[in-house]
Amino acid sequence: MGLYVWLYVRTPGGLTGGTIIGVWYGIAGSALMVYAGLLSVLRRLPSWWWIGARKTWLRGHIWLGTLSGVLILCHSGFRWGGPVEKALWVVLGATLATGFLGLFLQQFLPRLLTTRIQSEAPFEQIPHLCTVMRRRADRLIDEIQVKLPEETRPKVREFYTVQVRPFLAEAYERSSPLATPIQATGLFGRFRSLPGLDAVNEKLVDLETCCNERRQLGEQERLHYLLHGWLLVHVPLSLILLVLGIAHAVMSMYY
Repeated sequence: MGLYVWLYVRTPGGLTGGTIIGVWYGIAGSALMVYAGLLSVLRRLPSWWWIGARKTWLRGHIWLGTLSGVLILCHSGFRWGGPVEKALWVVLGATLATGFLGLFLQQFLPRLLTTRIQSEAPFEQIPHLCTVMRRRADRLIDEIQVKLPEETRPKVREFYTVQVRPFLAEAYERSSPLATPIQATGLFGRFRSLPGLDAVNEKLVDLETCCNERRQLGEQERLHYLLHGWLLVHVPLSLILLVLGIAHAVMSMYY
């Protein structure tokens, strides 16, 4: 920034995007943006080890991407410009903001994940784990039904069909009372008061454990989507920024 002030003072009329120095600021800023955008390409080319470690590119994406915003600011001479330039500023600001948000989430959420999730599972394996858990619960309820009085069986089956089995599905039901530990404890407490369930308490504990494990997986899913969901905004904004940047360059050459 000190260099910019010195050049601004020495340039008649001040620095603008149309001056030679202003153009070089724009070229440098655009080049750094392109470099930052190449990180997404690198992720799809893991075999290209010779272009450098992904960790190094990630650091460059953060720091040089931020620096590109400063260089573009110098290129503009701290002016808003016309409609295309205004759109560029909005998109650039939103791109940098979502990038900083993603950086914060990647620093904060993994720690939260380790403290709130007792047994973390690979995210891709969660649907399979839910299927296994559901089959286990089906076997448990069948074993419980055999040992119950005839008049209790319909109520037990209804509780399992309406409350437990849907909760163990791959699509996590956040609105279910079993998704909240306190409500789940109260629900199972009332369920245990049915006649004959004292004799199968051990299996009821296993059934409740299945619900607790599904709740943990559901929390892991939620944090995972938060950790990666910002990319659904950041990446399209980056592409829009590239298109607007090209449009700005073309218009500057012809007008």
